[in-house]
Amino acid sequence: LCRRLKCLTSASSKQLLGTTMTPFLLLFVALTAASPAIKIRQTSYQEMDRNRDGRLEQLEVYYAMTLDQAMLALDHDGDGYFGPIQIYQLTSDPTLFQQLDTNADGRVSFDEVRAGTNIVRIFDREDTNGDGYLDGPEADRIVFIYVEMKIHGLENWAIDLMDTDQDQRLSKQEVKDAITMDQIFAAADLDEDGAFTLTQMQTALMDAAQQINQLLNANGDDYLSFAECRALLDMGRFFDFLDFDDSGYLEGAEANQAAIKYKLIRNRAMGWQTDPTLDTDGDKKLSQAEVANAMTEEQIMAATDENGDGQFSAMEILQYYELPTLQMLDTDGDGTVSMAEMRAVFAMDWFFNYSDADGSGFLENLEQFRVRDLYRKQAGNDVGTKRLVQGS
Repeated sequence: LCRRLKCLTSASSKQLLGTTMTPFLLLFVALTAASPAIKIRQTSYQEMDRNRDGRLEQLEVYYAMTLDQAMLALDHDGDGYFGPIQIYQLTSDPTLFQQLDTNADGRVSFDEVRAGTNIVRIFDREDTNGDGYLDGPEADRIVFIYVEMKIHGLENWAIDLMDTDQDQRLSKQEVKDAITMDQIFAAADLDEDGAFTLTQMQTALMDAAQQINQLLNANGDDYLSFAECRALLDMGRFFDFLDFDDSGYLEGAEANQAAIKYKLIRNRAMGWQTDPTLDTDGDKKLSQAEVANAMTEEQIMAATDENGDGQFSAMEILQYYELPTLQMLDTDGDGTVSMAEMRAVFAMDWFFNYSDADGSGFLENLEQFRVRDLYRKQAGNDVGTKRLVQGS
């Protein structure tokens, strides 16, 4: 605003506007000129405030942007590096630049930013009163970044990444290639109890949540376990729920729903906290040796046997594994996996490779959720995995 006033009060501006313009009119013109920016901010805030409660919660920020979007939006020269001003624009922390510049080359690469911060940390830093929401001025930084994203045409960044054939729509295969059910479960299970409340289902599945909850909730309680989800829901059916017009593609608002899941997964993955009791070398990822050091094959199977009856119901298997795995383990087709059937297949190599979805040789961020839950159960530190199905 001050810059606009300075411009308007310059000699050339006075000549253009007339020497009789009063200070009041100068202020009015400046405010009018500034109003588009104010309107953009207000519109952007409203877009981010999905539940219309006048404040931004962490999930709403997750849905709106990822760290990579924010970095691209603020990297105005497109060189993939940040200086002190850009780091401050991103984080509001004037001391963070030196911490992030780990190789001391006087600039911070995108990888250095990723290693040192994430959307969760940025949110927490802006949440100055610690109430879990961004109210009033607390939201300014996040809204500023969101506006920069829009200015630079990055709103559809997630869709563009998923849309590998660049036809401006998402096919079922493109969604399957970008997102897995395990990722959705781990990302949306915010309290990490292995089940969803209806609110968490809305986080995971948005507009289809109520319909899916009624369809899948086998025992009629207040929770929808991972097992109940996996019994009837895979990525193909998940796609179908999002494809409201049954066109076979996700377009427009449908594609935005998939993009929200993608951004949620990316943000939760970056904010994932690796269990230090499992991660003995402190590298924030789990090797097969670390998993084997934490629990034996027998302990993993015992933790999977939720009711301790020496066999595995369908729901006990589906809590951790997909439906095709249940069908593979249940060799006699009786709907239950005996201990003998389990031992015929189960080995540490098999378990680790099943969990290592990207085949990197390590379990990173969300890939660790299965190991972490089973470890806590077998160690007697269960964080509250909900009973799968009554009588299971």
